[in-house]
Amino acid sequence: MRELPAIRQDINDVDEQIRALFLKRMSLAFEVAQTKAETDDKIYKPDREAEIIQKRTAGMDEELRLKYTALLQSMIRASREYQYSELLRQKPGRFPFHPAKTALDPKNVYYQGVPGAYQELAARALFPQCEPINVPTWEQVFQSVRDGIADIGVVPVENTTAGTVSEVYDLLLEYDLCINRSYIKKISHCLAAVPGAQLSDIKSVCSHPHALPQCHAFISEHDLEAIEVANTAIAAQNVQKKGDIHLAAICSREAAERYGLTVLAEGINDMKHNETRFIAVSRTLTTQPTDNRIEIAFHIPNVAGSLNTVLDTFAHYGIDMTSIYSRPLKDSPWCYVFYIDFTGNMGDHAVQSLLYQLHEELPYIKVIGSYQVSDATEE
Repeated sequence: MRELPAIRQDINDVDEQIRALFLKRMSLAFEVAQTKAETDDKIYKPDREAEIIQKRTAGMDEELRLKYTALLQSMIRASREYQYSELLRQKPGRFPFHPAKTALDPKNVYYQGVPGAYQELAARALFPQCEPINVPTWEQVFQSVRDGIADIGVVPVENTTAGTVSEVYDLLLEYDLCINRSYIKKISHCLAAVPGAQLSDIKSVCSHPHALPQCHAFISEHDLEAIEVANTAIAAQNVQKKGDIHLAAICSREAAERYGLTVLAEGINDMKHNETRFIAVSRTLTTQPTDNRIEIAFHIPNVAGSLNTVLDTFAHYGIDMTSIYSRPLKDSPWCYVFYIDFTGNMGDHAVQSLLYQLHEELPYIKVIGSYQVSDATEE
């Protein structure tokens, strides 16, 4: 039996040969990209790739065939990625997405709810030059932007406790709007009731469906009935109108003060690090040099490993994914649209190569946002 050091030396020798052959293969891929830059020939040809793998793995032991197939697939994918990158260098006009480079200058901004809502506070923080206009539903926000009545809509998309706001993601695609700005607000809920009410008087509490679970421990501790309403500020407004000392609202301090309520308890959310991310949506995809986050929506082929291939592609371009989320496709049972948020700027070559590749290889992809994310949060 051979000694282990001798075996390892042979492995090192083989690895050196593989390295040299890999570099040679990439140089050939470079030549292919140069050739395809002068034609409309596609880089991705799944039938040809399947044929290559079938021929190269014929006659191999089953276990080794699976391993070698994975190696071949990885090498072929690396070759494709190299070609996409080089082709874009030679023909930048092939980049399929064309965001406007002008900065937003909205005349009006719409939000859902009533004055005092967290969405109004986010709208004022994002666009202090505008007086926010409220409408009853998120869908009316999207409709107003799509129809040109509003320049910008501000809506919530995610909370660190309650999770993603699914309806907003659905509306983004349904109304074909784009994310242009992002704002993270620290959320501190309070319990507010009509003047003269005491905490011991409260039997029921009303608030937005996302705010109620954020305060689950407080609600359970005081054995309160939870009532869902469309908005935290609407909850405060309802308490004011009813004048019932047994009813309270979970809302912001700003909403409580606006509607003349007494704050009975503050910071009642379960998680003290409670933040909501709001987005500004418009009819036009824009990009600015300071943007550092991009969001896309896409479908994948109904083939085993399709999603894993997409995720691997991000890693191969050295791009950091910050979130992934899926929603069912309407009228297509058990099919989904995926949303991925990742770091980068639309002007980065790696980002452009990634988006170009996904555009060429997926059944559907849309860039739904380019915006800046700051580490700062607002109280």
